[in-house]
Amino acid sequence: MSAQPEWTPPTLRPQDELKAMSAYVSEHGYGDESKTYVRGIVTALNWVTGESDVSPITRTRLGRPVEGMDASGEHSRAYEALYPTSDPALWKVTQEQGQDYTLAVEHTLAWATGGDIGLVVPADWPWPQDR
Repeated sequence: MSAQPEWTPPTLRPQDELKAMSAYVSEHGYGDESKTYVRGIVTALNWVTGESDVSPITRTRLGRPVEGMDASGEHSRAYEALYPTSDPALWKVTQEQGQDYTLAVEHTLAWATGGDIGLVVPADWPWPQDR
């Protein structure tokens, strides 16, 4: 019987990397994606960097810096919010902000917590992407 690897909680990427992505997307956009998608990226990054104290989907105020578990939980709520059968309060965010917004928040928070899915970084990105 092999030992199960020990679970480690998700952690955020370094704050300077998160802020650099926010600045990059704010200045250059994100490929061919809509302004609504870009707004979702920037809103999610503003939350994880402390520029905003309100989470992008559940509208939660933590009263402390965002941690990896917080971002992971909000990522899950963003995924749920993409479906009309989800909690009505979550689905309302998608109805009001647009599907591109919710999808961007979901992608951004997956990337922000070190996932290998989510956002694609520029070719000359100075931070390693393997976590």
